[in-house]
Amino acid sequence: MEKIVTRTAEIFKDDDGIIHICILNGVCIDMEDAIDNFLVVRNLSQEEKSIKKLIDGRADWSIDIAAKRFIAGKDVQGKTIARAVVLKSLFKRALCNYFIRLHKIKSPTKIFTDYDAAIKWLKEYKRQ
Repeated sequence: MEKIVTRTAEIFKDDDGIIHICILNGVCIDMEDAIDNFLVVRNLSQEEKSIKKLIDGRADWSIDIAAKRFIAGKDVQGKTIARAVVLKSLFKRALCNYFIRLHKIKSPTKIFTDYDAAIKWLKEYKRQ
């Protein structure tokens, strides 16, 4: 399994085809970073018709408004059929829920505090 490290994340596809985006500690994700991470995910999932993503956001990080807008866009959402987000802080969980509702994220997205539970949910997820 090849791991690709960008300035803000470590990204890889596991044996079940789940794309893991592990955000690095102490980073501030800007528009360039969001595009860079998107291109890595797109490259890893080229042959897939649909993808499942696990975003590990347990580290201490932030994201600017332009990057948030880009991430909420059609290109990034594209082939995603399910998304699990792992967070440790209640504050970040509340912000993530707000972001999901505000940007009307279409693919099912569930927030977890446990990494293994997130993976289990993604493995068991079947498109409705």
